[in-house]
Amino acid sequence: MEEYKNPNKKVPNPLQNPYFKKYLGFSMVAIFVILAFIFFVWAAGGKQGNIPDEIDFIQLKTPEDNAPVVVYETNIGTVKAVLYPEEVPEYYTYFRNLVESGYYDGTYVCAVVDGAYALGGTKSPSPEAEAGEESDMTQLKAEISDNLWPIKGSICSFIGSSLGRNYAGSSMIFINDVTEVNEAYMDADALKRAYGDELGGVFSEKGGIPNFSRKYTIFAQIYDGWDVFEKIMSAETLSTSQPSEDIILEHVYISTYGKEQSE
Repeated sequence: MEEYKNPNKKVPNPLQNPYFKKYLGFSMVAIFVILAFIFFVWAAGGKQGNIPDEIDFIQLKTPEDNAPVVVYETNIGTVKAVLYPEEVPEYYTYFRNLVESGYYDGTYVCAVVDGAYALGGTKSPSPEAEAGEESDMTQLKAEISDNLWPIKGSICSFIGSSLGRNYAGSSMIFINDVTEVNEAYMDADALKRAYGDELGGVFSEKGGIPNFSRKYTIFAQIYDGWDVFEKIMSAETLSTSQPSEDIILEHVYISTYGKEQSE
């Protein structure tokens, strides 16, 4: 297969630093923001803005047989996730091209943060390593869908921010749940006050990271390989949040839901 030639124009790194750690601010920054938000939820009791009155929760539906899926064959097992090309068409095309070029084969899950989320698809096993020439540093404006939310098992992309705008790219955030970080934040009543009865109820039932809502490009939802997903999220880590033992995406490929069900 020919090497993928990314047609998208590359823009300067908005953070002026190639470290993935500083892209994501993964250490405790995101978690701190989440915990700080608890005060707002309880004190204000108001619903967050830009929450649709009606949401088609496609992540909770059984996919059609022809729905595209991405399969992550890792050194600790296989995880499968359905993709949403109609919801995030630009990112889907970019991501599919990377996958089909073999870009993700041999990449790493370089950070697991408090079991709440993991950062993957990086060329280095360390979140503090500089992005080398082999790393794709394309940045795409975040695509926000009213039908995709950061519930447990969702996969989003984030590679940097500039002037309040988030960018998607080759790195992926696998979203787990923040209940163990702070149970009060995931209280059902608090979530419904902040996100409405419908969305708040889904977060309460399914788990996730509500404060990531409408911020990043959510492009996939895990439906199979939950045992492997849990192994990733419970991995022992170093002080940098890097897994103590390498978690490697050995082979990543695109298939369909029907084909994967029959195998």
